[in-house]
Amino acid sequence: MAFLRKITTALLPLVVLTWGAAGAAAHAADRTQLREFLEVTGFDVAITSMQQGAMAGPALAGAAPDEFGSDWTRLAEVMFDPDNMIDRALDMMEAVMPDELVEHGIDFYGSELGKRLVAVENMSHMEESEVKVEGGDALIAMLAADDPGRLKQLSALSLATGSTDSSIRAIIEVQVRYLMAASHAGIIRLRVDETDLRLMLQSQIDPMRAEVEKGAVRSAAWAYRDIPTEDLKAYTEALEDPTMREVYQVLNAVQFELMAECYERLAAALSDLHPQQDI
Repeated sequence: MAFLRKITTALLPLVVLTWGAAGAAAHAADRTQLREFLEVTGFDVAITSMQQGAMAGPALAGAAPDEFGSDWTRLAEVMFDPDNMIDRALDMMEAVMPDELVEHGIDFYGSELGKRLVAVENMSHMEESEVKVEGGDALIAMLAADDPGRLKQLSALSLATGSTDSSIRAIIEVQVRYLMAASHAGIIRLRVDETDLRLMLQSQIDPMRAEVEKGAVRSAAWAYRDIPTEDLKAYTEALEDPTMREVYQVLNAVQFELMAECYERLAAALSDLHPQQDI
């Protein structure tokens, strides 16, 4: 799947589940077909790779991962268990994702171009964040000087799913849910209530938008570095298709809800670990 935007090297934004009545009424695909969809599109790798990013969780509460010792790693592995996340994703998709969207995704990502795209996307999902950030920034600098046309195409690709605004809402939602759960667990002491916390985060929308857009282009530059520009143009057109945008609306919601749920459970489990942080 095209890369879902990241707010740091670890945290994926959350799109709150807001499927309408029409979507809910459509005939949902069965679990076997959905498993095929996950494999063909690479969405299974996108989900399971979230476990890697979980190590940055304490940074959301102002702490470094090392402050929690090896217990943090153990909890992250349990709370972000890949098999459990896949099962949870299937539960949500089975309830709301109609056959039309499943078939559309399989048709594109099962094509010759789609298979090449999924292969490089899957590889990038499993790479270290530092490698992707450094490599992506270096490629962007090079393209700005030598191939501005490709850089423009990467920017168009990164915006094709139209999820910048939902990503910004997601950044706020996932941070609020994590911090409130950590506060209830006694890991942090919040000096503001939930309403004020949301207002504080919403005041940072402009820099959030800049970071989301920059990160999206960086991720695309690195992941698709060996994909010809003409193929990226074809991919952009495929992502701009209204049906494909519906596919991503569902998948973004599923993936980001999984992320928020896992972080909430992780924050609650931190009650046996210290230090405590003031925020």
